[in-house]
Amino acid sequence: MPASMFGVLWSIVVLGYIYFALLGSGISFSCMVAALLSGIAIWGLFEYVMHRFLFHMHLTSRLGRTVLFVLHGNHHMFPRDRYRNLMPAIVSLPLAAAFYFVFISTMGQSFGRPFFLGFLCGYIAYDGWHYATHQHRFSNRILKSIQRHHLKHHYADSESNYGVTTPVFDTLFHTVCRKTMER
Repeated sequence: MPASMFGVLWSIVVLGYIYFALLGSGISFSCMVAALLSGIAIWGLFEYVMHRFLFHMHLTSRLGRTVLFVLHGNHHMFPRDRYRNLMPAIVSLPLAAAFYFVFISTMGQSFGRPFFLGFLCGYIAYDGWHYATHQHRFSNRILKSIQRHHLKHHYADSESNYGVTTPVFDTLFHTVCRKTMER
């Protein structure tokens, strides 16, 4: 998906969601902030777990390997291809809807709605950052460090550095890459 389309699509989704699901909902401000921040934090852990245990599963069946290749493997073959750095909307929109219903049904509307918004914003930040990591060069020391962390996953050891937006979970779970990048 082109980056401009990504920005327009998710801006419409988030703004529409805020308008229809949150404004005038009667949710207290403190509950909304707590749920929103919780959703963002849980996204960070989910991002790590999804990338490590789903996208890098070692499947034996031809069908399983093909599905994983389409979902993620093609990105590893062509990490600089700007059309493989963002999740296609045909995948991400239905997944977002599924997560919405899971969160609402397990947490209730008062906490589930703002929690979902935080989780969704975490996803959007992840996908946008993932695109930028592969398509831009950063001069800022912190951004460059996070970028280098993810690029080592591609160019040094694909069985490490699963965190894209933060190295926190790689540090916590001892999956930080110790190798140097190949040029």
